[in-house]
Amino acid sequence: MTSCWLRRTQSFKTVEASLRVDALASARFKISRSKLVNLTSNGDVRVNWTTVTKNGTTLKTGDIVSVSGKGRLKIGEINSAKKGKFSVGTHSVFVGF
Repeated sequence: MTSCWLRRTQSFKTVEASLRVDALASARFKISRSKLVNLTSNGDVRVNWTTVTKNGTTLKTGDIVSVSGKGRLKIGEINSAKKGKFSVGTHSVFVGF
């Protein structure tokens, strides 16, 4: 029996109030920020392959965020939007069977 890994990529654009890892990852993976807090405290969230211990970690263009069981996203272009918010482009890779 062989297992087949599927890789699916997707581009996504979101407007967020901050560039924190919890805000961007929760928007991209469609999970609540409180659930992401639990994942972070369990060591399941990494930025550039380094485990994140604070939800307030600020992201920048080129950063890669990995969430165990959800996938990875690469932060693309960041632009200012209205009312002090940020427009962020991301590229995601979802891996599964």
